[in-house]
Amino acid sequence: MKRASTPTIPSPASSERGRPREFDIDHVTRAAGRVFWEQGYHATSIETLCKSTGLFRASLYGVFGDKHGLLIAAFDQYAEGAVARLRQRLEDGASPHEALRQALLHYTKVSARLSGRHGCFITNAAVELLPADEALRPHIETTLRRIATYLAAAVIRGQQAGEFNAALDEQAVSTFLLCVIQGFRVLGKVSFEERDLVPVVEMTMRALI
Repeated sequence: MKRASTPTIPSPASSERGRPREFDIDHVTRAAGRVFWEQGYHATSIETLCKSTGLFRASLYGVFGDKHGLLIAAFDQYAEGAVARLRQRLEDGASPHEALRQALLHYTKVSARLSGRHGCFITNAAVELLPADEALRPHIETTLRRIATYLAAAVIRGQQAGEFNAALDEQAVSTFLLCVIQGFRVLGKVSFEERDLVPVVEMTMRALI
Protein backbone atom coordinates (compact mmCIF):
# COMPACT_ATOMS: atom_id res chain seq x y z
CA MET A 1 0.00 0.00 0.00
CA LYS A 2 1.49 3.32 -1.01
CA ARG A 3 2.12 5.60 1.93
CA ALA A 4 0.55 9.01 1.70
CA SER A 5 3.05 11.83 1.51
CA THR A 6 3.38 14.20 4.44
CA PRO A 7 0.95 17.08 3.89
CA THR A 8 2.17 20.60 3.59
CA ILE A 9 0.50 23.32 5.58
CA PRO A 10 -0.15 26.72 4.04
CA SER A 11 1.14 29.47 6.29
CA PRO A 12 -0.47 32.86 6.68
CA ALA A 13 0.45 35.43 4.06
CA SER A 14 3.48 37.49 5.05
CA SER A 15 4.37 41.03 4.21
CA GLU A 16 7.82 39.80 3.16
CA ARG A 17 6.51 37.49 0.46
CA GLY A 18 3.03 38.82 -0.20
CA ARG A 19 1.57 35.34 -0.62
CA PRO A 20 0.99 32.21 1.51
CA ARG A 21 3.92 29.87 1.98
CA GLU A 22 3.66 26.10 2.33
CA PHE A 23 5.83 23.98 4.63
CA ASP A 24 6.19 20.40 5.81
CA ILE A 25 4.83 20.39 9.35
CA ASP A 26 6.81 17.30 10.35
CA HIS A 27 10.05 18.89 9.17
CA VAL A 28 9.30 22.13 11.02
CA THR A 29 8.38 20.30 14.22
CA ARG A 30 11.54 18.22 14.04
CA ALA A 31 13.72 21.27 13.47
CA ALA A 32 12.13 23.11 16.38
CA GLY A 33 12.49 20.04 18.58
CA ARG A 34 16.20 19.98 17.88
CA VAL A 35 16.52 23.57 19.11
CA PHE A 36 14.48 22.91 22.26
CA TRP A 37 16.57 19.79 22.91
CA GLU A 38 19.88 21.64 22.55
CA GLN A 39 19.00 24.93 24.27
CA GLY A 40 16.08 24.20 26.57
CA TYR A 41 12.65 25.78 26.40
CA HIS A 42 13.24 29.02 28.28
CA ALA A 43 16.53 29.81 26.52
CA THR A 44 14.99 29.34 23.06
CA SER A 45 13.65 32.50 21.44
CA ILE A 46 11.02 32.78 18.74
CA GLU A 47 13.68 34.35 16.53
CA THR A 48 15.87 31.26 16.91
CA LEU A 49 12.92 29.01 16.10
CA CYS A 50 12.10 31.03 12.99
CA LYS A 51 15.70 30.82 11.85
CA SER A 52 15.94 27.07 12.45
CA THR A 53 12.66 26.30 10.68
CA GLY A 54 12.91 28.91 7.95
CA LEU A 55 9.45 30.24 8.78
CA PHE A 56 8.08 33.62 9.74
CA ARG A 57 6.71 34.28 13.21
CA ALA A 58 3.13 34.54 11.89
CA SER A 59 3.43 31.11 10.28
CA LEU A 60 4.55 29.44 13.49
CA TYR A 61 1.88 31.16 15.54
CA GLY A 62 -0.75 30.38 12.94
CA VAL A 63 -0.16 26.63 13.11
CA PHE A 64 1.05 26.01 16.67
CA GLY A 65 -0.57 28.89 18.56
CA ASP A 66 2.55 29.99 20.40
CA LYS A 67 6.02 28.87 21.40
CA HIS A 68 4.64 26.48 24.02
CA GLY A 69 2.32 24.87 21.49
CA LEU A 70 5.31 24.24 19.25
CA LEU A 71 7.16 22.71 22.19
CA ILE A 72 4.33 20.26 22.84
CA ALA A 73 4.17 19.28 19.17
CA ALA A 74 7.94 18.77 19.09
CA PHE A 75 7.87 16.78 22.33
CA ASP A 76 5.13 14.46 21.09
CA GLN A 77 6.96 13.85 17.82
CA TYR A 78 10.22 13.05 19.62
CA ALA A 79 8.51 10.89 22.25
CA GLU A 80 6.60 8.85 19.66
CA GLY A 81 9.82 7.96 17.90
CA ALA A 82 11.68 7.18 21.13
CA VAL A 83 8.93 4.87 22.41
CA ALA A 84 8.60 3.08 19.07
CA ARG A 85 12.34 2.44 18.90
CA LEU A 86 12.41 1.05 22.43
CA ARG A 87 9.49 -1.26 21.67
CA GLN A 88 11.25 -2.56 18.58
CA ARG A 89 14.44 -3.30 20.52
CA LEU A 90 12.53 -5.14 23.24
CA GLU A 91 10.67 -7.23 20.66
CA ASP A 92 13.53 -7.83 18.23
CA GLY A 93 13.32 -11.64 18.29
CA ALA A 94 16.23 -12.25 20.65
CA SER A 95 15.63 -13.95 23.96
CA PRO A 96 13.78 -11.68 26.41
CA HIS A 97 16.88 -11.45 28.59
CA GLU A 98 19.19 -10.50 25.73
CA ALA A 99 16.65 -8.12 24.14
CA LEU A 100 16.31 -6.17 27.40
CA ARG A 101 20.07 -6.22 27.96
CA GLN A 102 20.75 -4.86 24.47
CA ALA A 103 18.08 -2.18 24.93
CA LEU A 104 19.76 -1.01 28.14
CA LEU A 105 23.20 -1.12 26.51
CA HIS A 106 21.82 1.07 23.74
CA TYR A 107 20.99 3.72 26.35
CA THR A 108 24.56 3.63 27.66
CA LYS A 109 25.78 4.37 24.14
CA VAL A 110 23.42 7.20 23.26
CA SER A 111 23.60 8.77 26.71
CA ALA A 112 27.39 9.01 26.51
CA ARG A 113 27.54 10.39 22.99
CA LEU A 114 24.55 12.72 22.76
CA SER A 115 25.59 15.79 20.77
CA GLY A 116 27.20 18.34 23.07
CA ARG A 117 25.97 16.44 26.13
CA HIS A 118 22.47 17.79 25.61
CA GLY A 119 20.75 14.80 27.20
CA CYS A 120 17.35 13.39 26.34
CA PHE A 121 14.53 15.68 25.23
CA ILE A 122 12.05 13.82 27.45
CA THR A 123 14.27 13.97 30.51
CA ASN A 124 15.28 17.57 29.87
CA ALA A 125 11.67 18.70 29.53
CA ALA A 126 10.68 16.99 32.78
CA VAL A 127 13.60 18.50 34.71
CA GLU A 128 13.24 22.00 33.28
CA LEU A 129 9.47 22.44 33.15
CA LEU A 130 7.89 20.22 35.79
CA PRO A 131 6.12 20.53 38.14
CA ALA A 132 4.97 24.00 37.04
CA ASP A 133 4.00 23.25 33.44
CA GLU A 134 0.54 21.70 33.75
CA ALA A 135 -0.02 21.69 29.97
CA LEU A 136 3.11 19.63 29.24
CA ARG A 137 2.80 17.40 32.30
CA PRO A 138 0.32 14.86 30.81
CA HIS A 139 2.47 14.49 27.70
CA ILE A 140 5.54 13.66 29.80
CA GLU A 141 3.65 11.37 32.17
CA THR A 142 1.97 9.49 29.32
CA THR A 143 5.31 8.97 27.59
CA LEU A 144 6.96 7.61 30.74
CA ARG A 145 3.98 5.32 31.39
CA ARG A 146 4.24 3.95 27.85
CA ILE A 147 7.94 3.26 28.31
CA ALA A 148 7.25 1.53 31.63
CA THR A 149 4.50 -0.55 30.01
CA TYR A 150 6.85 -1.91 27.35
CA LEU A 151 9.49 -2.60 29.98
CA ALA A 152 6.92 -4.49 32.08
CA ALA A 153 5.93 -6.55 29.04
CA ALA A 154 9.59 -7.41 28.46
CA VAL A 155 9.93 -8.57 32.06
CA ILE A 156 6.80 -10.71 31.77
CA ARG A 157 8.13 -12.35 28.60
CA GLY A 158 11.37 -13.09 30.45
CA GLN A 159 9.47 -14.61 33.36
CA GLN A 160 7.40 -16.78 31.03
CA ALA A 161 10.60 -17.96 29.33
CA GLY A 162 12.15 -18.81 32.70
CA GLU A 163 14.88 -16.19 32.25
CA PHE A 164 13.76 -13.80 34.99
CA ASN A 165 12.71 -14.45 38.57
CA ALA A 166 9.00 -15.31 38.47
CA ALA A 167 8.49 -13.80 41.92
CA LEU A 168 9.40 -10.31 40.73
CA ASP A 169 6.58 -7.79 40.48
CA GLU A 170 6.72 -6.66 36.86
CA GLN A 171 5.33 -3.21 37.65
CA ALA A 172 7.92 -2.53 40.33
CA VAL A 173 10.67 -3.87 38.07
CA SER A 174 9.51 -1.72 35.15
CA THR A 175 9.69 1.37 37.39
CA PHE A 176 13.17 0.31 38.49
CA LEU A 177 14.25 -0.08 34.84
CA LEU A 178 12.73 3.30 33.98
CA CYS A 179 14.81 4.86 36.76
CA VAL A 180 17.94 3.19 35.35
CA ILE A 181 17.26 4.49 31.85
CA GLN A 182 16.52 8.02 32.99
CA GLY A 183 19.57 7.91 35.24
CA PHE A 184 21.72 7.07 32.23
CA ARG A 185 20.28 10.09 30.43
CA VAL A 186 21.19 12.43 33.27
CA LEU A 187 24.66 10.98 33.88
CA GLY A 188 25.41 11.13 30.17
CA LYS A 189 25.09 14.91 30.29
CA VAL A 190 28.16 15.18 32.48
CA SER A 191 31.43 13.25 32.55
CA PHE A 192 30.19 9.67 32.50
CA GLU A 193 31.27 7.57 29.51
CA GLU A 194 29.83 4.37 28.08
CA ARG A 195 32.41 2.29 29.96
CA ASP A 196 31.16 3.81 33.22
CA LEU A 197 27.54 2.87 32.52
CA VAL A 198 27.86 -0.64 31.08
CA PRO A 199 28.57 -2.24 34.49
CA VAL A 200 25.28 -0.80 35.72
CA VAL A 201 23.48 -2.72 32.97
CA GLU A 202 25.13 -5.96 34.05
CA MET A 203 24.19 -5.33 37.68
CA THR A 204 20.62 -4.57 36.60
CA MET A 205 20.33 -7.81 34.63
CA ARG A 206 21.64 -9.83 37.57
CA ALA A 207 18.96 -8.28 39.77
CA LEU A 208 16.27 -9.78 37.54
CA ILE A 209 17.45 -13.38 37.74
